[in-house]
Amino acid sequence: MNVSMFTGFEGRINRAKWWIGAIILAVIAVILSWILAAILGTSLIPTNGTTMTADYVSSYVRRLAIVQLIVFVILVYPWLSLMIKRLNDRDRPFWYAYVFLAPSVLNIIFGLLGLTMTTMEVGGVSMPNQSPLGWILNILLLVIGIWALIELGILKGTTGPNQHGPDPLAAP
Repeated sequence: MNVSMFTGFEGRINRAKWWIGAIILAVIAVILSWILAAILGTSLIPTNGTTMTADYVSSYVRRLAIVQLIVFVILVYPWLSLMIKRLNDRDRPFWYAYVFLAPSVLNIIFGLLGLTMTTMEVGGVSMPNQSPLGWILNILLLVIGIWALIELGILKGTTGPNQHGPDPLAAP
């Protein structure tokens, strides 16, 4: 594994390196999320005798979106680098990487605006509930995520050299 796969947008990487990089970035994202959630007090379970009200749920959703935004900003460059190098190997346009990230960006923005979740009264307690916009964004995230997974992690790269460099699987 080479750190250069997380920097710059030139060159090609094969599926194996993409999977290793994706797993590394996913683990970093989970760890960062846990740390930031602890710092921001992001917990859906009320403490100190607080009841779960619509305001509490709304505050929770916004804090969660803030955590997602911070993690996204920290990891967007290495993710883009990894995706674009894999797209280069597949001889696909680089802008696919931005299409793959778009649903996440929209989800974070609409989460910050409080538009992805609503509350529903259950036994006198406000419970979080996905809004219609939240459902649409999650379905979009799923569909584009599956496309990205297939494109980046499953399909074989271009055999032989292409405009982005030599085949990463070719013997030196």
